[in-house]
Amino acid sequence: MANHENDISVSERQLYILSLLSQNSIGYTADEIVSRLEQWEVSLTKRTIQRDIDELSMSYAIEEEERDGKTYYLARKFNMENVELTIMDLMGITFMQELVSSYENTMVGGAASEILKKLSEHTGNLNKKHMQMLSSIIQIQDQNTWKNQDINPEYERLLSNAIDKRLKVKIEYYSWNSDQVSERVIHPYSFIVLDQYLSVEGYCELRKEIRTFRISRIRSIKIMNEHFDIPENYERKSDAKFIFIGGKEPETIRLQFGESAGRFVQEYQAHRADRITKNEQGIIFEKNTAITDEVRRWILQFGADVKVIEPKWLAEEIRKEAKKMLE
Repeated sequence: MANHENDISVSERQLYILSLLSQNSIGYTADEIVSRLEQWEVSLTKRTIQRDIDELSMSYAIEEEERDGKTYYLARKFNMENVELTIMDLMGITFMQELVSSYENTMVGGAASEILKKLSEHTGNLNKKHMQMLSSIIQIQDQNTWKNQDINPEYERLLSNAIDKRLKVKIEYYSWNSDQVSERVIHPYSFIVLDQYLSVEGYCELRKEIRTFRISRIRSIKIMNEHFDIPENYERKSDAKFIFIGGKEPETIRLQFGESAGRFVQEYQAHRADRITKNEQGIIFEKNTAITDEVRRWILQFGADVKVIEPKWLAEEIRKEAKKMLE
């Protein structure tokens, strides 16, 4: 049941509005605020929203911008003072700083880094000394910061706005599989990180299915004045991918791993399987997935410690490839 303005307090009402305004860098019109709050089951009139914004602007840095004959409201600045942090809090902040450094070339990673920086700066000198000590203790190896260095921050910002407002976008996209650039119209559903690459997932009108697009491979982007709806039965297909490169029709792969390779797969790559079964030789690895060149390379890296049971055509391909390697 929706919360109408008579059912919630003024402070609750204004907290909803302030939270919404802080989410989008380009702001919202009063009509857009009405629509977005309805998604949170909060029903307010445009007049009430404008009155609440006037009151909020007396205490918070709410700005107004005129664009295309419309008034947009933005909330850009919030202050933190006298933040009290425990040792575990400091460890958590230091750990998060290490994590987000892998995404320092992205807009969202940069924003996360700034938040952590502000949080650490608004604490006592003793806490700052603890954090300096912890930074030399907590380290993450193989961060691969180069993976997102080619991302255009403007493309990331435009995609963020399109996701937020459910607007279609037209992109020129470089495909690794075809080694070509093609024009696509996509419905961006969400950002997703695959193998540390920041990507956008959504419906592709060209392929007529949900696809994942690495942002660093987008060559141009334009937001369209066409809205889309996310299907109610939408589930992230990316979670079902075997390795982070798309394919066509999925098939069932059954692999027999020897004892040594089987232990390695169970310890480090069990998440890639739909099912793992132990037997006398080692383990049976089963997965329903599109069989791409990346999947073939993954199998070949185990050499004689793996045998393809199904599909038969893949087993024959692996045998031919092994023969070429021997020659």
